[in-house]
Amino acid sequence: MLTKIYITDRLIHWISAFLLIFMLMNLSTQLHNIDWDIKGQLLHRQDAVEAHAVVGLLLFALTIGRLLFTWLNKAKLKRTTPRSKKHGLMIKTTHTALYVCLMSLAITGSAMISHYEIPLTVLGVELPPEKVGFYDFFPTVHQIHMVLKQAIWWLLGIHVVGVIMAKR
Repeated sequence: MLTKIYITDRLIHWISAFLLIFMLMNLSTQLHNIDWDIKGQLLHRQDAVEAHAVVGLLLFALTIGRLLFTWLNKAKLKRTTPRSKKHGLMIKTTHTALYVCLMSLAITGSAMISHYEIPLTVLGVELPPEKVGFYDFFPTVHQIHMVLKQAIWWLLGIHVVGVIMAKR
């Protein structure tokens, strides 16, 4: 029987999954596949980064919320029963890696927008341009962010394959 707790858990899961896929695909599209002449380079980049940051903050809040919700309702939530100790370890490792990767993406994303070369406004907070930090700090953090982006794609793939295999 579907309980309110189970439905809430699944709803948070799927909203988070949708937001994550949207973020992984949207910023690259906004920055690289759109004619910058329509709004101008500065406004276009501001809008793209702000949209990405707002969705990222929402995803971060949902992730923290889901972790707390799961912890508070652990006994009431139906989960796939591992077939072996190795299977259980794989599930735990994949989920832990997903959460660590998500949090790391949020941290590196925040570090990047605080050291961006143009002025940004995120949720009404104006962040001044940081020219020195942009050329010194930003490239390193951006590289880490891109590695994490690739890692999250791989982890999502492992997660989906694992769910499919567990359902067989």
